[in-house]
Amino acid sequence: MNPILKTVIVILIFTAGSLTPLETTLAQDDQKMPVSIQRLLIKVRAAMDKDDYAAAVKLIQADQTKSESNAPCSHPTVCLALGNCFLMQKKMTYAESAYLTALSLDKNYLDAQVNLAKVYTDTNRTAKAGEAFWAAYQLSDPQNPKYLYYSAVMALTDGKTQTAICRFESLFSTHPDQVTRQWRENYANALVTARQWKKAAPVIRDLIAQSKGESRIKWQEALLQVYLTINETGKALDLAGTLSRQAPSEARWWKALVHIRLTRGEYANAFEDLIIYSFVTPLTRQEKKLFADLSLQLNIPARAARMYETLITESAGKKVSPNHNRQMINRLVCAYRQMGRGDKALAVLNRLDPQAGNPELLLLKGDVLYETKNYKAADKAFRTAALKNCSQKGQAWLMAGYAAWQYNDLTASRSAFEQAAQFKRQRKDALAAIAQLKRNSRM
Repeated sequence: MNPILKTVIVILIFTAGSLTPLETTLAQDDQKMPVSIQRLLIKVRAAMDKDDYAAAVKLIQADQTKSESNAPCSHPTVCLALGNCFLMQKKMTYAESAYLTALSLDKNYLDAQVNLAKVYTDTNRTAKAGEAFWAAYQLSDPQNPKYLYYSAVMALTDGKTQTAICRFESLFSTHPDQVTRQWRENYANALVTARQWKKAAPVIRDLIAQSKGESRIKWQEALLQVYLTINETGKALDLAGTLSRQAPSEARWWKALVHIRLTRGEYANAFEDLIIYSFVTPLTRQEKKLFADLSLQLNIPARAARMYETLITESAGKKVSPNHNRQMINRLVCAYRQMGRGDKALAVLNRLDPQAGNPELLLLKGDVLYETKNYKAADKAFRTAALKNCSQKGQAWLMAGYAAWQYNDLTASRSAFEQAAQFKRQRKDALAAIAQLKRNSRM
């Protein structure tokens, strides 16, 4: 993904603390509940009201010791109370065991199922949390959409993206009047994670319409990225253009425009947008290089030269690879040559490679000298580059041959062409030049 347009989509899920354990109350069918259980729960509730959860646990455990059963608790409501006490003390393993016991005594016990889901959420067991919330949703009557939402979010967090998408869509179709923006944001995130770009686009457009501030900007960036990913650059261009007009001082939209224009091969327009972008915010080194390269490509060599000079100056004293510096020098020389300023091109090479130690730059120097009709100096530069084993050794010998021919040293010219003929790329031209030298010598 191109760094010019970097999009961040944040998963907005509920925090673990947003779910609190349900209060322990007498069941609606408390008339059927044994009197002994009712009395126990009254005492337990009194201790819990004082936040004395350890005392509440002791009451339950003491009561169960008297029981003939070896189970931690013998009634689902007592198990729920015990689980809640452990949960409030952050004793998650004991809380989980108590809720599971409650569900083993009453598989339809919604309160125990919800609080079990909270235990799994708080202990980052997202797969189990998702299934626990899904079970809670199915038990709730009327069905509680929050449980379905939480189950979808947990599935998304656990990497079960398709399950999450199905549950989100079920949530929206079954409970359309209770859907919040946050729910749609997570749905959009699930679609993007699943790379269902075309399905995500309309959802993101709706979110843009519903959002404000930085949240709106993030979804606008996300929509741009979706358009680029599915290669709908026309829509991306229209959107970025609209956004840049709406907020002309927002650098990211001009940056997006530059990237989109480059993707579409619209280099002149990309350069115009880059100029505006440079007025809005300082260019990074990579952006300065892009500015210079586009200037050179669009035949604006003076601007290119200034920017390349800036880049070379800024790299002084920094850890920049030799290849990168050589590339900058090469392009700066190219800019001066486009301007017809061979003198400046030579000055650059003499300044930045004073000892003529780099064979690649020496070959470039030979080209400039040949171009300015300084053939003897060009011949020397080409031969030296060839002897230093530059990457284009065959080309160096070939050009040395032409340069020597220009100042009529035919022996040196023929020798250079014979060297060039040993290289596959230059062989044809070198042999043709040797043949021409032979014909000229017979005349």
